[in-house]
Amino acid sequence: MMRRMSMRMRIFAALAAWACLATASAEPLRVLVTAHSQTGNTMALAEALAEGARDVEGVEATVKSVAEVSRADLEAADAIALGSPVHMGDAAAEVRAALVRWSGDFGFWESRGLENKVGAVFATGALPSNGKELTMMSLATGLLQFGVVLVSPYGSLGASATTYKPDPGVDEAEKKVARDLGRRLAEVAGRMKRGAGAAAP
Repeated sequence: MMRRMSMRMRIFAALAAWACLATASAEPLRVLVTAHSQTGNTMALAEALAEGARDVEGVEATVKSVAEVSRADLEAADAIALGSPVHMGDAAAEVRAALVRWSGDFGFWESRGLENKVGAVFATGALPSNGKELTMMSLATGLLQFGVVLVSPYGSLGASATTYKPDPGVDEAEKKVARDLGRRLAEVAGRMKRGAGAAAP
């Protein structure tokens, strides 16, 4: 009798686990790409990143400025990509202010509501060495404070673009890195949400 009950409990547990996995698989994977952008270059990189995320089946990717992002947006997101232009060698004040707002006004520091979401960072700067890596490190540090699990493109901190002369704007090679990062962000978020066998490359 005990063996029969034990077997039934195992079957029920397996069915419950399968049902949870099936429900998770049916839900869309939500990727939020957010940034501050003065000239449009950082938002162009954001759009490329979102495009890469959408290449993964079942992904909904939304692009918003940091000023537009709500608490509900962050709560609903399975993954968050945060970007900024370089301002005086660091992230823009608007992005730093957004992180403070997420912590205090949105209550995520106390609630730990962003913990274990998957994150990535990206930056644009006018010149090759005016602070893009420092900016991405600053953004990464901000996300890590919330317990976000960071991913990056292979061999670098995040996606970036050099936007001044002689090649102004965001070029195709830079967009490709952003698309690759967006795809990886979505794939890892899928694994985190649905299990190690999900969203395989």
